[in-house]
Amino acid sequence: MDINVRTQGDVTILDLEGNLVLGPPVSTFRDQLQELVEAGQKKIIINLKSVGFIDSSGIGAMVGAHTSLESSGGHCKFSGAQPRVVQALKMTHMDEIFDMHDKEAGALSSFGVSAQNA
Repeated sequence: MDINVRTQGDVTILDLEGNLVLGPPVSTFRDQLQELVEAGQKKIIINLKSVGFIDSSGIGAMVGAHTSLESSGGHCKFSGAQPRVVQALKMTHMDEIFDMHDKEAGALSSFGVSAQNA
């Protein structure tokens, strides 16, 4: 799992690349998110555009991200999920809980940030 961290306005965007599955990928994701929460980041978009597959551990990590940010007064949004990932989220009804956006621009806009080059 490769994670690129960037910002647009006051929003931090995590570009995930690879499969979000049990083991190092989930650990890397959790560690990165925890770092951001501890640093005081309140608005985070998790870009799933380059995630081809997610297992139950990956879904659990997404739930953890959502919960961790909500409990610290922040908000977590997800963008660009591929059909296979969306299907996994629908099967677990997580698509009803997560703030999902088809495109990063929509997620940025929901935070009130202009989507330049998104």
